[in-house]
Amino acid sequence: MLAYFPKAYSDEILYSLIARYSIHTGQENNQKAVIQDVFSKRTAVAIPDLPCNLNNFSERVFPAWRVSASQLINLYTLANFYLPFLSKSQAAKIVESMKSEYGGSIHLRAGIAASSIQVSQYFRYCPVCAIEQEKELGETYWQRQHQLPCVDICLAHSCKLIDSNVPFYSIQKHYFQAAEKTSKTKQVKSVLLSKQEERLISLCYSLLNTQSVSQYSMNQWTMFYREVALDTNCLKGTLVDHSLIFRRLSSDWMGTQFEQYLPTDEGSGWSVEIFRKHRKSFHPIRHLMVWCSFAQYKSLNDVLSIVAKFPRESNEAENKAFIATQKTEKSTEKQREAWLKLLKDNPELGVKALRKLPTGGSLYAWFFRHDRDWFRDNLPASKRTNLNRYKKDYCQWDEKNIALLNNCLPELASLIKRKRASMTFFIKQLPKANSVEKHLADLPRTSKWLDENQEDHAAFRKFRLRLAVKFLMDKNLPVQPWRLLREASIRKEYITQEIDDFINSLIFDEQAVA
Repeated sequence: MLAYFPKAYSDEILYSLIARYSIHTGQENNQKAVIQDVFSKRTAVAIPDLPCNLNNFSERVFPAWRVSASQLINLYTLANFYLPFLSKSQAAKIVESMKSEYGGSIHLRAGIAASSIQVSQYFRYCPVCAIEQEKELGETYWQRQHQLPCVDICLAHSCKLIDSNVPFYSIQKHYFQAAEKTSKTKQVKSVLLSKQEERLISLCYSLLNTQSVSQYSMNQWTMFYREVALDTNCLKGTLVDHSLIFRRLSSDWMGTQFEQYLPTDEGSGWSVEIFRKHRKSFHPIRHLMVWCSFAQYKSLNDVLSIVAKFPRESNEAENKAFIATQKTEKSTEKQREAWLKLLKDNPELGVKALRKLPTGGSLYAWFFRHDRDWFRDNLPASKRTNLNRYKKDYCQWDEKNIALLNNCLPELASLIKRKRASMTFFIKQLPKANSVEKHLADLPRTSKWLDENQEDHAAFRKFRLRLAVKFLMDKNLPVQPWRLLREASIRKEYITQEIDDFINSLIFDEQAVA
């Protein structure tokens, strides 16, 4: 139990509190002792955004600071920025891991590790805030709002945040580095923000400062964005007009601090997926950008209350089992006879083709609404045609390969330094080399050419030995076996009787010429 722990400042992150504790107790250079003090174990890791071991921490500091693990998560970490957009089970597991000693998978569950939007590499600070902290408190600290991903502006002073020299995820994983011990600049880079940008940053702060975060299901987010599209007239018939959504997002955010997070294409990307059925979670900044563009007059609490009103689970299972019972003036027997006659007159057609016939479409729609079970039992048999659209002309491929390989030989002979002309070497000179290697059995002429022209190891060593002789002669050095072997880079274990005889013949020929 700790008899002393520093008082938390406004918007201070837990990492900063522990770092200040290490300075106040004179243990800045003994971080293992600090970790033992606050977590009751010497292996806890200094994680700034989503730390774990919070149950242990709250127990250790309870005499000096009466705070629960849940309060720590809500008020002194970045958890509230991510949790509302995760499924209930994911969020519950993250909270449980943060309280426990096993937090290795927290960032994976939160989607941070796999996200294309990365967190800042370094702790950030506002130079104006740092001056005010030093003046009022006598020391500086790391603020939560300044560590939010995607937000590199201090809204209070409309200036750019500055990267410190303290890594956000440090290699020194047990070291809590205090803001007080970091050199800071006093240069302020002012930023002119639009109302849209101010609102988005304000929403980020509101989300972070939410006291009690509820977890919402994928179905609730799906239903919410469908209603957003309906309320803002972003429908084309009964479908969402994704092109209109893309254009509005681009119009609102192009040229702003958040332009880099826009979708790259109107036909795909996150702006399309977020208005479809949610099968995965989206980064908070993407939700907030949509809210600012399409739910302009709603506060954070208004939006979350609307989401909470939708059912947690989808009723799709009920819809699939539903068989419509609307009244119809058409006789079921006559409709069945008409469908059976259509099948008899067009035995070669499948369902899709039958629907394109003059009476096929209306019959299909009627049965789907009024007599679905019988209709399923009287569909035409499935006719699968296995057509190989990509059948290769191996004879033509063989001829092209031979022509290309024959062109390689003169160029190969002219090279002084080259790799061994192995079968793999020749195959790599051909287009679609991997396919050639896989289909050699289907390319008999190519396979025969490779067998006849590939260079074995002994022939390649002889080639290098001939180059070595030329090199020694150009340098006016005596042609001796040890020199040849060294220049040709031939190891002793590869000197066969054939190679030995070849070396002797080279020396004899050189002496005869001399």
